Amino acid sequence: MGSGASSTSKVVCDNVNNNDKDMCRSQNEKRSTIQNSNKFSIRNRKSKLSTFSITVDSDDGDNIIEDKFILTTRNEVQYLCNQLTRNKLYCDPHFPANDRVLFFNGYHNDRVIKWIRPQDLVLDGTEPEMMIDGVTRDDIQQGILGDCWFLSSCAAVSQQQRFMKTILPKDQPLCGQGYKGVVCFRFWRFGDWVEVYIDDRLPTVNRKLIYAHCTEANEFWVALIEKAYAKLRGCYQSLEGGQTMDALVDLTGGLAERYMLEEYDPNMYRLILRAHKNGAFITCSRKGNWNDSSKSDATGLVSGHAYTITCVIKIKHQMGEEKLLRIRNPWGDATEWKGSWSDNDVNWKWVDSETKQMMDIQSKDDGEFWMSFKDFYRHFQEVTICLTGPDFDGDGVSDAVGHMEMISGEWKGKSAGGSRNNLDLFTNNPQYLLTLTEPDDFNLQTDDPELEGMCSVVIALMQEQKPTREADQNSHQQIAFVIYEIDNPNERLTKRYFHSHHERGRSGLYINYREVSGRFELSPGHYVIIPSMFQPHIEGRFLIRVFGEKKFSLTRLL
Repeated sequence: MGSGASSTSKVVCDNVNNNDKDMCRSQNEKRSTIQNSNKFSIRNRKSKLSTFSITVDSDDGDNIIEDKFILTTRNEVQYLCNQLTRNKLYCDPHFPANDRVLFFNGYHNDRVIKWIRPQDLVLDGTEPEMMIDGVTRDDIQQGILGDCWFLSSCAAVSQQQRFMKTILPKDQPLCGQGYKGVVCFRFWRFGDWVEVYIDDRLPTVNRKLIYAHCTEANEFWVALIEKAYAKLRGCYQSLEGGQTMDALVDLTGGLAERYMLEEYDPNMYRLILRAHKNGAFITCSRKGNWNDSSKSDATGLVSGHAYTITCVIKIKHQMGEEKLLRIRNPWGDATEWKGSWSDNDVNWKWVDSETKQMMDIQSKDDGEFWMSFKDFYRHFQEVTICLTGPDFDGDGVSDAVGHMEMISGEWKGKSAGGSRNNLDLFTNNPQYLLTLTEPDDFNLQTDDPELEGMCSVVIALMQEQKPTREADQNSHQQIAFVIYEIDNPNERLTKRYFHSHHERGRSGLYINYREVSGRFELSPGHYVIIPSMFQPHIEGRFLIRVFGEKKFSLTRLL
């Protein structure tokens, strides 16, 4: 649930002042809204609805939650831990165990939800562990929260231990010697790796975790990373519905691109295959209202739901050959694809045992299944690929980065100029000078002759996403950037310039993604990048990242 894979609509805007019409596209994402009542519905996998009253209970004392958001620092955590008296454990003063961190606006109802630490949830004679035998995609099971977009991203990233070592620092016991009740995770946010400290109290009903959890009863990294990410975003409910591309960037610091599957394109298989072979993180989703997606349809697939692509392969068998994808449902249960090449499908009898062993074919109710690429294209509508570096040529492979520049800015007051539909205002947007001095290396044997003497650059614009506990503040603004080629690198572009010059490139339509990006082939010279929101007079911060093969400069024009 919560993939953000919704339909789109174009909005053509009036009062266009030049030949380049600026348009915006809205994702029309429907966020979860829980009515202000004393009942909360839980969807289970059998599509039955059970209700229970909500309140939280904790054996530990808490400070009153603050209205502003604070990410507890390492020094503060160390200080608070040093102040703990005997047999007392750390309690996060900025993300306490109460309903204020569960839902937008908070609730005060009858007592049911109880916050329990892992050491008190495991069976007698066992000890809680952060992870057992490392981190794997099979660990993850989704709970009642509609955050499959985040969990499917965790499943993708878990396949590369180097990233998990960054996200989850080692030596964090959940009991015994050195245990203080505090856990730390790291996420990449707005240009930096940010440490997020939480206590290890988790929300339960009848001593069962209600949100994401591990398949092993005494393993807890999934439940705790979800809590840390909820703190980073503001509250648990802020994880209801989202974009996998945002989660993948937060987990890797990479560049994510989203591809819509419309008319059948055989080249998409090659893109996904090459990306998989080169260590990219890949998720996919189906369109639909995830709010209503509590069960699968006749195919075994769930509408409005995000999945992880865990393997891409082409095999030969007795009847020919087949392009196959292995896909995982973060529910981690029997809700799987029921069509061709599913578990126990008749097609597998044509595949020799050696190939099936190589593919690790298993018939388990674990949410993971195989399906043909043609069926995949028919039933899924979106693929997100996150690379750990820029993809200059669009082949799904991270290319070597010779140079990267990152600069932050803000739309504030007069500089919040909006789109080019009002050039008087658009001129006030921040402007950044990109100077390319040296063309990329050129190989006549492998490179396109048209690219000789050119510079391949990838430009990404990210808007800041602030944590929130308000339902109506959880959306993004429509953003985009345009590029103009210039002769004079010392002056800002004026309204007159826009009337007489066309853009050299753009990120696309204005859209309410957190980050938009584009690949461009530019000749050495001077260019101006202008980031903007579609609507004027809306303030916010942004981050521009530019990747290139050769050294270049990126500065702000004053």
